[in-house]
Amino acid sequence: MNTEATPHCAALGFDKDRIRQALSLLGLAADHKEEAAAINLLTEFIAERVDKIINSCLAVIAGSDDFELIERNIGTEAFRQKWKYRLRSFGKNFATPGYFEERLALAAAFAHANIPLGALQLPSFLIQQSLIDNLLDKSDFNADKTRILLCTILKLTALDLYIAAEGYHLPELNELEEKLDKLRAEASRLQERTWTDELTGVMNYRKLMESLEHHVQRAERRGQERSSLCLIMSDLDFFKKINDTYGHMVGDLVLQHLARRIKSATRDFDMIGRFGGEEFVVIMADTDLELAKVIAERIRLGVMSTPFHIKKFNIHVTISLGVAMLKPGESRESLLERADAAMYEAKRRGRNCVVTTKEM
Repeated sequence: MNTEATPHCAALGFDKDRIRQALSLLGLAADHKEEAAAINLLTEFIAERVDKIINSCLAVIAGSDDFELIERNIGTEAFRQKWKYRLRSFGKNFATPGYFEERLALAAAFAHANIPLGALQLPSFLIQQSLIDNLLDKSDFNADKTRILLCTILKLTALDLYIAAEGYHLPELNELEEKLDKLRAEASRLQERTWTDELTGVMNYRKLMESLEHHVQRAERRGQERSSLCLIMSDLDFFKKINDTYGHMVGDLVLQHLARRIKSATRDFDMIGRFGGEEFVVIMADTDLELAKVIAERIRLGVMSTPFHIKKFNIHVTISLGVAMLKPGESRESLLERADAAMYEAKRRGRNCVVTTKEM
C-alpha cells in the first residue's frame, strides 16, 4: 500500500507519520483484514443503496438552519453530489493520503462557505446509523462477521469525523476522545443487541449456540476430569393454554417473567439463552450432574412458587426441566438432544419436575 503523503496532504499537516498516528489513535490497522472489511461494507451495504441512504439523510436535515445555509452557500444538488461521492468512497483505501486529502478538502470547503461543522458531521452519523440498522437486519450473518463489520462502520465514521474536525482547524484531541468514548459505548450497546433476545433479555439462539460450542471445546481441551459441563433444557408447561386464555401479549409477559425467575435461581456465571418459543437453556460450566440438578430444582421451585400477576389475573406457571452432562468427545448437538430428551421425559412424568439423563 502507498502510504507516502501527497504534497497537498502534507501541506495540510498529514505526512505519512501523522496518518499512521491518526489511524492508530482510532484503532484502525492498515492491514488486509480491515481493508477487506471496508471493501465488504462498500459492496454489500453501500454500492446499491447510495441514493437511498443520501435521500434519507437529506430528509432528516432538510428544513434545519444549517441546511438553509447549505442551500444558500453551496446548493442542495452540489451538497448531494459531494455526499454521494463521499459515501461511494467510504473506507476505500482509508490508510492512503488520497483518502485524507479528499475529506480534508471537503471540510475546508464547508468551513470556507461558513457552514457549521455540525452540518458536515451530522450526515456521517446518519449514514452510520443507516449502515448499522441494515447490518443488524442481516439475519444470515454470523456473530463474528457482524462484529467485524460493526467495528468497521464505527471506526471509519470516527475517522471521517476526525478528518472533518482537522479540516475546520479545531483542537481535536479532547473532542475526539469524547466522540470515541461515545462510539465505544454505542459499539458495546449494539454488539449486545446482536446477541440478545429482544423479548426476554437473555441470549438469543445464535449466541446461545456459539457459547455452547465454546464451552464444549473448552471442556474438550481441559479434559472431562477438570472441566464438567452441564446443560439444562427447560420448557414452560401449558404455554399454549396461557396464550389461548389470556392472549399473546400476556403470553409474552409470562415469558419475560420466566426469564427473570430463571436468572434469579442461577449463578452469576451461568449462561441463559432462549432456545425458541417457551424453551430456555442454561449452560453450566465446571458443574457436575448432581449440582446441576440441584440448581434445576431451584429454578422449578422458584417458577412454581411465584405466580405471574397482571391486573386481575394471577397466573400460576410451572416448568419442566431436563439436565444432561457432557460426555467425552460429545458434540453440542448431542448434548442438546440428550437434555431435550430428559426434558420431554419430565413432561411425560406429569410436568413440573426435573429429570436427568442418569435417571432415564
